[in-house]
Amino acid sequence: MAGQGKKDMGRLFTRLSETTNGVQKDDDDMDMELEPIRLPSSMMGLKGMGQLVSLKSIADRWKKKAVKRRALNLGFSDSSQISENCHAIYWNKKKSVDLKNYHNEARASKDVAKFVDNPVVLFKNRGTCWSDIVDEMMNHLTKCKALKLNKSLAKKSFLSSADDGSVGEWLQGIRYDVNDPETAVTETSFTVILGTCSTILETHTVFCVFDSPVNLGQTMHEVRLVCLIMSPVKNKQTKTGIEVGRTYATLLSNNDLRRQLIHCKSAEEFAGLLKKECSRVQEEDAVKEREHHQMETKNEEEVNPVRKFIEEIMPPGKCLINDLKRRSKHYVSDFTDGLNEFSTVKKYISSIIFLYFTLLLPVIAFGVLNSDNTKHQIETKRGVLSQAIGGIFFALFAGQPMSVVQTTIPVVLFTKLIYSFSVDIFHVDFLTFYTLTGLWNAFFLIVYAVSGISNVMAFCSRSTEEIVGIFISIAFIVDSMKYVAKQFQEHWCFDPAVTDCDAGVALAIFIVVFGTLLLGLQIFNFKRSPYLSSTKRAIVAEYALPFSVLVMSFVGTYGMASLDLGKFTDKESNSTYTLMYIHPLKVGGCEDDTCGAITLTSFITSIVLGFIVSTLFFVEANVAASMVNSPHNKLKKGAAYHLDMFVTAIVNIIMSIYGLPWMHACLPHSPMHVRSLAEVEEKVEGGYVSEIIVSVKETRLTNLIANCLIFLSLLMIPEPLEYIPIPALYGILLFISVSSLGEFQLWERILLLITEQNQYPPNYYIKKVPQKAIHLFTGLQILQIAFLCGLSFSGFSYLKCLFPFVIISLIPIRKFLLPKVISETHLEALDGSH
Repeated sequence: MAGQGKKDMGRLFTRLSETTNGVQKDDDDMDMELEPIRLPSSMMGLKGMGQLVSLKSIADRWKKKAVKRRALNLGFSDSSQISENCHAIYWNKKKSVDLKNYHNEARASKDVAKFVDNPVVLFKNRGTCWSDIVDEMMNHLTKCKALKLNKSLAKKSFLSSADDGSVGEWLQGIRYDVNDPETAVTETSFTVILGTCSTILETHTVFCVFDSPVNLGQTMHEVRLVCLIMSPVKNKQTKTGIEVGRTYATLLSNNDLRRQLIHCKSAEEFAGLLKKECSRVQEEDAVKEREHHQMETKNEEEVNPVRKFIEEIMPPGKCLINDLKRRSKHYVSDFTDGLNEFSTVKKYISSIIFLYFTLLLPVIAFGVLNSDNTKHQIETKRGVLSQAIGGIFFALFAGQPMSVVQTTIPVVLFTKLIYSFSVDIFHVDFLTFYTLTGLWNAFFLIVYAVSGISNVMAFCSRSTEEIVGIFISIAFIVDSMKYVAKQFQEHWCFDPAVTDCDAGVALAIFIVVFGTLLLGLQIFNFKRSPYLSSTKRAIVAEYALPFSVLVMSFVGTYGMASLDLGKFTDKESNSTYTLMYIHPLKVGGCEDDTCGAITLTSFITSIVLGFIVSTLFFVEANVAASMVNSPHNKLKKGAAYHLDMFVTAIVNIIMSIYGLPWMHACLPHSPMHVRSLAEVEEKVEGGYVSEIIVSVKETRLTNLIANCLIFLSLLMIPEPLEYIPIPALYGILLFISVSSLGEFQLWERILLLITEQNQYPPNYYIKKVPQKAIHLFTGLQILQIAFLCGLSFSGFSYLKCLFPFVIISLIPIRKFLLPKVISETHLEALDGSH
């Protein structure tokens, strides 16, 4: 008997040696494997040191020695440095997914808390196949929660369609080998299975604990724990089965927790352990987040922000010189890049045509407004000449040629304000007062460029950029709506006593305006259709604007020839040479006494107005440049905020001297120009298609050639440009504004306010931020936009002087006030560059 016992003991130790050295099983599964083993009868009486030999104690001692030996072999000082926990989650529908961050992903702790309140755990299950196990778990669920289920359909959603007895969708833990990080080992002791049911409204979770390890198929040789997640067919992205499954798979990735759960005797004890582990993981993730934040804060504190800012901009001119050095080495390549690639040349051509129409037609529309506001002293033809000269100069000498310069609606409004000051208040010559204001504006812009104050844009977040961008789009829309409303007031017979109105004109104008918009959007969205190839769809979409303008111009000019829709006409038939005539400064007043001399008061007012206009230019131009240089655009040649500001100042000196409209880098044209030159890839996640910019062709050619074509368009005034009806021009403004809205995350979140939860896209911030915080942040941004709109569209002209300062105030509001309402972690997820 003793001899046989020694042989059996020898075989046992051989097996233990093989197991702990990794020949049969991983170290983590040692206890799972040894638990069902029983001592041979020949060994029952064997004693050592006066005590009965314990198989468990032998295994534990043997395992500790093996793990320690393995740690030393791998270069670790002790075995505690080897983690027995899982490092990721294997999802059979995808290679792997990350463990859930309980601090950042808001739903995680809520899912666990919901289970803990009413735990459903099936103990001592002896099933040996998935069909029986799923049956028992669903029966236990319906018994505990009194659910009415179509069990056959629900069960079918869990089992594989291959009818091989396996489950269709599951999650398991993954451990990476310390010695070989690229080698992943699947944790076979637990599995999370996923399914759906059309008759339930919320997700239900059931746990099952086996008495002994069960072989349930490939990568599931020793299953002791099964978590069943049954979710509704339609659900919010953060509440889907895979997200809830990640919640529990993350908890079960802890080896110690799994061992404790296996030995639980009641559902309450089971739920208590899960709750305790949830709190531990949440605190652990929070500590990591705090340590990361403290490290960043410490780095910021080591360098005083004010001192750092001063060091960056001093001595004066340092930032401007750095911009020149950084961009000068790319100057030649800005003209030559991509010319040897046919696909790039095609993209250049489509971008040039896009820029030509998006610049020329709004310039004509703004020219009509300027002409009306200044009694034809700055007529439409001057606006076109201004765009051509300023655009060519900026394309040749600016630091960032991807930015697009143009006069804007706020500039048009300020021009009207300057006319009011000069004519109605001071009774001085408008163009003289306009020139003085413009020269002071340019002076302050040069001061900004030399002093490097544009570095303050480092504090400008995406929130501020998007508020300004959406406001500009709203301004375009409001301007177009005002035009349509005015036409209805003039031509629609609201008063039966009036007989000289023609309702057909109002309807025709409505059709042309919104026909241009809808046709343009339909063609623009053709790239998302299944027709043709992706390359051909992209080409069609790029010509959406010119095609819609040509079609609706034909409809308005010839299809409605009997109706007077209004055509673009120039009040003065000045030649281009005449337009370049320098208007003499009438500082001493007009010879015919129609205007007075420039007084000290009016001179000081021109300085104040010049400063206000320069502030407007500073904010809008830098916001446009910031959106162009956004990290997600992946530009390679670097920004040049200070050089761009300096070039803008030179351009506006020229504009002021010749009495032409001022201009600066504008929205939404600048980011749309970048988009037109971008190579994009489509990414599908959760059934949603999103586009990601891979690269952008950075060139000066598109901006330069488009503005050269605009210069040649002076020869087409009045014909054939007069064949473009004015309603089509306002349709263009609508198209530009509406088509640009989709680029803003803020607009996406505004739509979430009226979107069903199960239709939410699987975006980064949706997973990281609670729904209430998302809507609160969106609501606060809407309030800021509403305040900007109220200030700009009010009937009080002088309030508009405050507009640039209100935009600047958005930066400290985001930096100091919003963190008091929404946590920094959530703000980072919502407002960071992801």
